[in-house]
Amino acid sequence: MNRVGMTGRNLVRRTGLWLGLGVGVGALGVLAAPVSVEVGLAVRDVSPELPIRLAGYAGRQQPADRAEHPLLVQALALRNPTGERFVFVALDNCEVSGEFMAPVLQQCRERYQLPRGAVAVVSSHTHSAPVLESTLTDMTQPTTPEREQIVRYSRRLQQELVAVVGAALETFEPATLEHGLGRATFAMNRRVYRGDQVVFGDNPDGPVDWDVPVLRIRRPDGAVRAIVFGYACHGTSVRGGEDWHVVSGEYMAYARQHLEAMHPGAVALYLTGMGADIDPAPRGRLLDARRHGLQLAGAVLGVLDRPMRPVRGGFRMAYDEVELPFVPPPGRDRLEADARSADVHVRQRAEAYLKRMDAGQPVPRAVRLPVAVVRVGEDLTFLLAGGEVVVDYARRWKRLLAQDHPWPVGYAYEVPCYIPSVRLLKEGGYEADSSFIYYGFYGPFDASIEDRLVDGVSALVSGLRGP
Repeated sequence: MNRVGMTGRNLVRRTGLWLGLGVGVGALGVLAAPVSVEVGLAVRDVSPELPIRLAGYAGRQQPADRAEHPLLVQALALRNPTGERFVFVALDNCEVSGEFMAPVLQQCRERYQLPRGAVAVVSSHTHSAPVLESTLTDMTQPTTPEREQIVRYSRRLQQELVAVVGAALETFEPATLEHGLGRATFAMNRRVYRGDQVVFGDNPDGPVDWDVPVLRIRRPDGAVRAIVFGYACHGTSVRGGEDWHVVSGEYMAYARQHLEAMHPGAVALYLTGMGADIDPAPRGRLLDARRHGLQLAGAVLGVLDRPMRPVRGGFRMAYDEVELPFVPPPGRDRLEADARSADVHVRQRAEAYLKRMDAGQPVPRAVRLPVAVVRVGEDLTFLLAGGEVVVDYARRWKRLLAQDHPWPVGYAYEVPCYIPSVRLLKEGGYEADSSFIYYGFYGPFDASIEDRLVDGVSALVSGLRGP
């Protein structure tokens, strides 16, 4: 039976990856939540040597020649008294691919006995960080010397990802956790309707998610050790002009700096929400990124200054990969026509499909999307999904799973492409169709993907409820 054809506890029992004593085992039931969770933290500077090409925009034609502030990778490790471990890794970059992450995850398995699903790299989605190998590399059409530098930086970053996970696993301490919810209003839906077309712009009437989830982590003596926060919005405050070629962690890094200045000794760690069709407004300059970072930090501080909900107990976790099918791929005539296109990205996509066909290999017909649920006691539930997930999913899960106190996290594990909802598939536009040119797929997705993804994650949550 296809994984996504199963629902409810069946899906969890038969396909969920559970963590027991740091080793993946078959799902034989729900692990009872222990009394408390320990937390480990580590931070590494992953700023690049300059100049270097930046990710996120096909129109950016030259490398970055200066940096606004350091880029970081941060690890937050959780451990139950019985030994289960899970690691969030917050990365200042646009995104990572499955191919880029494969050697990182392999080393985490070999060195730390952390199986698939136990390490979730969450990219901040700043569009002002370096291009990575095998991750939308051709979007910027780098020269041969630029590609060599991209490879060097990628190798270094892969090493730092492994190292920061190991460092976090060495710093476990007892912790007290508290959760709260703030609000920031600079996120705006970017899908604007002009006749029968959907274009980029500012749509004040479009759906957004202005929630700012916050998790405060204290040491036994009450000192704040870490502040985890999130928001559902692209890292695209900087767009064009003199700031377009500056390395920056964007508004989320500015927010992090403000929070750490207000809480000396604490680590502020950002987990990106599901806002793939959401942009900051206004945007254009680093000044806009600074003002958005200040507003986001203010929302977090407002939560920290009020009474917060205690998050009690250990964590339970389930992982799966949900198959999301495309519509049938185009025929050879269409591919050969696209291979003669004046658009280099259209041409490269077609050439890749034709190369597969000529070699007798199947062309892509689906994406296997990583998803996970991390439930801390009965008080907080992280919903993690790979890909650029649009805001409709976060809003729907928050309605369906309100009793579970959901915290949606996107850009987790890897980013194979955009993940549109049925609404976007019907409307068309960049997130639903044309973005797949850069990801090397012929879309769009089949309309069944929303129910497949929503049901798959909801089933994992259902399997983790209760004692």
